[in-house]
Amino acid sequence: MDESLLRVKVTRLLRSNEYVLGTSFSHLVGDAASNIHFLNDLSRLYQGLEPLLPRPLFDRDLWTKDDADVSLLSNLKPYRNTDKREIVVSSIARDQATTDQLNISFSSMQLTKLHSCASGKDEVTVHDVLNAYMIVTMNRNSIQISNEYFQRAYILVNYRDILHSIAPAGHVANSFVIMLTSDFPNPFSLISIAKTIRQAINKCRNEVFLMKWIPTVDLMMRQIIKDDELICVWDTNEVVINSNFKYDWSNQVDFGMINQCRFHTMTSLKSYFRIFRLNPIKNKEGHWIKDHDGAEVSFRIQKDDMKNKFLETYRKDIETNFINVE
Repeated sequence: MDESLLRVKVTRLLRSNEYVLGTSFSHLVGDAASNIHFLNDLSRLYQGLEPLLPRPLFDRDLWTKDDADVSLLSNLKPYRNTDKREIVVSSIARDQATTDQLNISFSSMQLTKLHSCASGKDEVTVHDVLNAYMIVTMNRNSIQISNEYFQRAYILVNYRDILHSIAPAGHVANSFVIMLTSDFPNPFSLISIAKTIRQAINKCRNEVFLMKWIPTVDLMMRQIIKDDELICVWDTNEVVINSNFKYDWSNQVDFGMINQCRFHTMTSLKSYFRIFRLNPIKNKEGHWIKDHDGAEVSFRIQKDDMKNKFLETYRKDIETNFINVE
C-alpha cells in the first residue's frame, strides 16, 4: 500500500503560541465516526482521562454473492457511475481551477428561522431545510446564468447504531450508504426539496432495506476496486450532501481546552456540500464562545458570476432574516 492508513503531525504556531494537530485518516480504515472516536480517545488520554464507551469494534462482515439482491442493481446509480481513477482525479483538478471555495455560516437562531420558513416543517429537520436552502439558492441563481439547476441529490447517510447486527455504535468501518433522491418535484421550493431529502434518508434507515442494500453495494464496490475505479462521479444536475453536523469535532477533540479548539478540513469539491458545526470564536471581550447548534457549509462554486450572485443572495437573506425564502 502506497499511503499510510494514519498520519499525525503537530505544528506549533509561533505568533499565537497555538498548536495544530494535523491528521490524515484513510477511508480504508473507516468513516468520520471512526475517525472522531479515535481522536476523542487521543484527546482524553492526553488529559489523563479514561476513554469513553463504547470501545472500538473491528469485526468484519464478509458478504457473498448470494447475499446480494440483483433486483437492486438498476437503482444503484451512485455505484454504477464510476470512472478510472486518473480520469476522476483529472476532472477534480479542472474543477479546482475554475471554482472557488466558499465557507458560509448559519447561527443557531438563523437555522431556527430558516426552518420556520418551510411549510410542513414538522415533517423535516432543520438539517433538511438547510440543505434545501443551499440547493434552492444555487438553482435560482444558476438558472439565470446557465439555464442549469440541480434536480436531485446524492446523500451520504450513516447507518451506524441503526443496524446493530452489523454496525454497532463503536464499529470501526465505513458504515454509510450513498442514496440518490428522487427528482425534486419543485427544484425551486424549499419544502419540496427538504421533503424529498427526508424521504430518501428515512428509506435507507429501514433495517429490511439495509439488509438487502449493503451486501449488494459491497459486491459492486469490490468490482469497482478491482477495476481501479472511483465513485466520485455525478451529473451536472446532481449535487452531493456529505454532512458531519452530528459530530461536534471541536468539543469532542478539545484536549481539555473547552470551547477553544477549532476544526478545519481541506477537501472541498464542486457541487458537493460538506456541513459542519460552527467553530468557537472570540467575542469583543476576547473570550471564547461557541454557538453549539450553528452550522457551516463548505463547497466549491463556479468563479465570478455564479459565486457573486450566490453570495449576494445569501447575504441579503441573512440581512432580511430569510423573509423572501419559501
